[in-house]
Amino acid sequence: MVLVPCGGVNALLIACDFDGTITQRDTLRLIVAQYGSVEVWEEIEPRLRRGEVSLEQAMELEFAAVQATPQDVREFVRESAPLRAGFAELVEWAGDRGHRVVVLSSGFRTVIDSVLHEAGLGDLPVESHDAVFHPSGTTIRWSERGEPCGHCGRRCKRHDLGRHHDQEVVVYVGDGVSDRCAAQAADVIFARDDLARYLDEERVGFRAFEDFHDIRTALAEGEAA
Repeated sequence: MVLVPCGGVNALLIACDFDGTITQRDTLRLIVAQYGSVEVWEEIEPRLRRGEVSLEQAMELEFAAVQATPQDVREFVRESAPLRAGFAELVEWAGDRGHRVVVLSSGFRTVIDSVLHEAGLGDLPVESHDAVFHPSGTTIRWSERGEPCGHCGRRCKRHDLGRHHDQEVVVYVGDGVSDRCAAQAADVIFARDDLARYLDEERVGFRAFEDFHDIRTALAEGEAA
């Protein structure tokens, strides 16, 4: 796997995770901490990392205890989870160069749309789940991700990535458990936090990043190589 695209490549598909990647903080964790039960999260997270529960099982347990209105959640997230530096600039650069950016998330459309619209990026394609927030508890609406993945056994982001791929070089940008499978289907991986640790353990090549300025610079250099 190459760490940056080779020179002469005409088009890139840049697939970005949302929570903790596009945003500086994980909005799902913030919502659970603010409106749900921190104790549930602290009990579930280690089991999720060890593979004892699926991501979907963990999320359903956590969000069942989240009690808030949709407006409360959207306003809280906009205030608490700003965009990571350079994302808007990456989107502009990609558009100018004929590349595509798509958001692949295991989070919630009602939250993602609010954040992106606020940043003037509401036209970006988004693949995600959604949630119905209510003062009595939250229900998750799972998106359709086809049959279980032949690589990880789950209905994962690799399905969404495949739907958007149109012969471009695939660049994946992520940080967490839900990014593991899709990232390994990419030609180029930019990773941080949990995803970086996992790929390092699996000896899968990736490039670390702090913000999207790092990514834009690396991709621009790769184009010129």
